[in-house]
Amino acid sequence: MKIFNLALLLTIANLCAAQRVQPEWGATFFSFADNREYKPEQRQIPQSILGAWLAPEVGLRFDSVHHLRAGVGLQRYFGSADKGVDQVEYIAYYHYHSKPFELYVGAFPARHLLADYPNALFYDSITNLRLNSANIFWRIFGDRWHTDIWLDWAGHQTETQREAFLVGIAGRYQLKRAYAAVQSYMHHFATVAGSTPQHIVDNGMARPCLGISFPAGFLLDSLNINVGVLASYSRERSVDDGYRFSTGFISEAQIEKFGIGLKNTLYVGENQLPLYEKYSAEHLYWGDPFYQNTFYNRSDFYIQFFDTRRVQARFTWSMHAAARILSHQQTFTLNISLDSGQKVDAKRHNRQTIAQRLGGR
Repeated sequence: MKIFNLALLLTIANLCAAQRVQPEWGATFFSFADNREYKPEQRQIPQSILGAWLAPEVGLRFDSVHHLRAGVGLQRYFGSADKGVDQVEYIAYYHYHSKPFELYVGAFPARHLLADYPNALFYDSITNLRLNSANIFWRIFGDRWHTDIWLDWAGHQTETQREAFLVGIAGRYQLKRAYAAVQSYMHHFATVAGSTPQHIVDNGMARPCLGISFPAGFLLDSLNINVGVLASYSRERSVDDGYRFSTGFISEAQIEKFGIGLKNTLYVGENQLPLYEKYSAEHLYWGDPFYQNTFYNRSDFYIQFFDTRRVQARFTWSMHAAARILSHQQTFTLNISLDSGQKVDAKRHNRQTIAQRLGGR
């Protein structure tokens, strides 16, 4: 039997080599600790959320640009009464990458693909607690620009679960130091199967902006400033006569040196989540509940301990000003990504963090 198994493995290896098929693997570990000292008057819930994801993958690469992978994501909520795994998400997807296209199809982690989306559109609770956040992601890109189209089938219709899906469009164009960008999505939130008193709800959000960014230089490692519009719509069919539109001004400013930085986000405008109180338990909205306020300012002071291709670790102290009240939040995130095709562990942004500087790297 041992001889047979060895012969089988050698045969498979020879067939893979003949067909230019190469095995590959990957593994991601993501841990987060989020302490939210919010005030109810700010339309937020004070709570602490701590947990970790472990997501190993194995797969095949063929014709140099095609990848087929499968794996599993295991999540553990720290402090859970259940001593086992709290959540399981299966990973199975196809990936194609050859300029000017990149395509993902299946069930795959999409945190890095949707990283440009601000908290106003994607609350960090959602990105931390959901591993697979897209089913189709298609990017067309050039040297100065990219356009993304994606689909997330978030709810399969059953007698107890609503049908729900999101379709998103995003893009960015860079002209020297200046850039124009947009992130958007449409969310269709249908009913459960069968006769039901529920109503179909539609909502969507968009953030177009203009900005300027500077890479690592003599004084700062990064500087980014942008201003834009935050717009959304909501409609509860058979209840609302038409759409509820909300608009506002939003700006971001971020500076960083040696991995120590400050990012400030300011919003002034209308309530972007008008149906939140009615549908909060059903997760109609995917944006940060702070954007129910007509004035909101968030200041993030952070330390990036590590920022390499394999390891990123950050501590952030955030101050939230809304409803004439100041509240606080402390978060720590650790992300470790390993891949068989990974290159030398180098700095991702041509700069040094505090740990790398003190360590001489």
